[in-house]
Amino acid sequence: MNELEREVEREQDVVDRALARLNVLREIAAQREIESLHGLGSGTPQAVYERDVQALAAASRRIDLDAAGEGLVFGRLDVLEGEALHIGRLGLRTEEQDPIVVDWRAPAAAPFYRATAADPLGVVRRRTITCRGPRVTGVEDELLDPSARLEGTVVVGDGAFLAAVSRERGPQMRDIVATIQREQDLAVRAPDDGALVVTGGPGTGKTAVALHRVAYLMYAKRDWYGRRGVLVVGPSPVFIDYIGAVLPSLGETSVRLSDLGGLPQLPRGLTLDGDDDPATIAVKGSERMATLLRRAVRHLAVAQRIDDLDLVRWGHPITIDVQELLRRRTQVARSPRSHNAGRSAYVAAVVEAAWRSWERRPAAPRPEPGDREDFGRWLKNDPAFVRELDKAWPILEPHHVLTALRAGDVPLRQIAQGLYDDVEQRVLAASWPGTSFSAADTALFDELATLLGPPPEPEVDPDDAWSEEAELEALAAEHGVTTFADRNRSAGRNVTAESDYRTFAHVVVDEAQDVTPMQWRMLGRRARGATWTIVGDWAQSAWPDVAEVRRAMDEVLGKARVRFTELSTNYRTTTEIAALAARVLYRIDRTAVAPQAVRSTGIEPLWLTNDDLLAGLPAVLTQLLEQVSGTVGVVVPRALRVPVRALVNHPRVAVVDTWQVKGLEYDGCVVLAPELVVSEALTEIAGLRTLYVALTRATQRLVVLSTHPEVWVD
Repeated sequence: MNELEREVEREQDVVDRALARLNVLREIAAQREIESLHGLGSGTPQAVYERDVQALAAASRRIDLDAAGEGLVFGRLDVLEGEALHIGRLGLRTEEQDPIVVDWRAPAAAPFYRATAADPLGVVRRRTITCRGPRVTGVEDELLDPSARLEGTVVVGDGAFLAAVSRERGPQMRDIVATIQREQDLAVRAPDDGALVVTGGPGTGKTAVALHRVAYLMYAKRDWYGRRGVLVVGPSPVFIDYIGAVLPSLGETSVRLSDLGGLPQLPRGLTLDGDDDPATIAVKGSERMATLLRRAVRHLAVAQRIDDLDLVRWGHPITIDVQELLRRRTQVARSPRSHNAGRSAYVAAVVEAAWRSWERRPAAPRPEPGDREDFGRWLKNDPAFVRELDKAWPILEPHHVLTALRAGDVPLRQIAQGLYDDVEQRVLAASWPGTSFSAADTALFDELATLLGPPPEPEVDPDDAWSEEAELEALAAEHGVTTFADRNRSAGRNVTAESDYRTFAHVVVDEAQDVTPMQWRMLGRRARGATWTIVGDWAQSAWPDVAEVRRAMDEVLGKARVRFTELSTNYRTTTEIAALAARVLYRIDRTAVAPQAVRSTGIEPLWLTNDDLLAGLPAVLTQLLEQVSGTVGVVVPRALRVPVRALVNHPRVAVVDTWQVKGLEYDGCVVLAPELVVSEALTEIAGLRTLYVALTRATQRLVVLSTHPEVWVD
């Protein structure tokens, strides 16, 4: 047995101990869960509540343990003082509370990621342990302090990190918990006292840092973040599917992941099957749209002509002239209330005016207690009053406003005056031809939901009033407690009903450079009092006015403390591919510095020309699939999505457009029609930024299929 094999066997003993202990803890958690659910107790509300709490805790523990099995132990630290520490996904101790594995998020594990030869932090040797299932398949050592003398210390293997970043990609992103680098770890463990803005070029691991930071924060402050929730937002459903397995693999299953289009809860029956081009996204995404929507609501609020209100009660006429109605409406409209909340205030004002008219009727008797309330209930149910109320102050919902804009019931030219020019108005009008809405429309829905507020609840006779909350309060008063199941069931319904307005303790925004100003406003409503992790690269922004996006982000962050960190090493693309992308980056910004690529394969990217791109694509894909064993991406301009998807059908090949590809990576990548990618954008610079993104998705091989020669990018 050679030295490497002996070291593998030594680590196998540790992994075996850890897995055995993990299995014991799993059995204990599962048994506690069963016992809690079937516990007899006394049957009192207190006993039921305690049972539910115990069952929930046992189930959560079991889920954490189930997620930790694969790659449980991945590192070891040999230090100058103390015992060697093994680092893993989950902290484990023996029955005597001696450590077996240290959780990667614990302070004691930080040197595994931060120690360097220049600053070893007391670490003599750092070892990376590779496992396949329960078996240790390899160890890789770094001797950080050669001057130290530790008995029995040997150094074996090489290239653990490069091997990890070079391995084939699958359909979903993997965690990098075993290979986090020093600059990444500094961002992962940065203080959570405001906003952390992480920038860096393609391949620097920004997304991985953001997700591992979520896992770290949930570990460090689980009570706080677990109670109020964490939201992770990405640019597209494809991206969310891609990163969806990372947090569960780290034991975190309670974090909400959503693309920007999925944040608001749309009315039943409305779907997001619309598809906006860059020009339309620029119009809808601009902060000017907030003003246009306010004007649209104002127009619909006063669109119908109102007249004197004539009513009859018990044979006596009641008249409120139109000037009085207009005066009352104007007074209420000046308040900061939402539109639908203003309706209730307007109703109260008109009821007051009608009551005064009723009191002034000839020979009116002195009012008795309760007369005024009875009068108000009668008036609010009078059909003539309800008809006039709906004209004077209609109930509006977001889709009503957008449908009115689409149908021309709101004069777009009038409300867009001074906001959008004629070309932009035509672009906006053309984006709503039918019944479909787009992802860009969701930010408009959200803005309108805030402007309008929820529709007023129908008034209920106090004698018939009932609510689940009232019943729970009565139960609590009678027995002194409500069960966890009672409260959780009620809270679940409330969260579902009001999910559009839920605020989170921490919000992660990925690909922040492409979040439109209107989308930033939407995010801000979900982050009142929250901390932030924002990752992006302004050189990759498809937005024509990057400064506008940055202003919108700054406005949402407000006075929060903002920390900035930049990742400077490209772990994904090879030096050969990075060199081609750098030529495009130079055209974008001659002062920009590309992140330093750390891997060289000697394989140059291929730039192939073909007058018929669709005819040439199958042969290119066939060859690329033979050259790489993992995934292959075909990045296409919007105009070619449909024909390319009809042409390509292979389980390892994904066809994505230049928007969907943001944040993704593939072993091999074909970029189709780069000249069209650029020309589709609103400006040449925005098009070059989009092309820059497309060229940096491959980890091994890149093929560009174009109608132009390679010198076109210079």
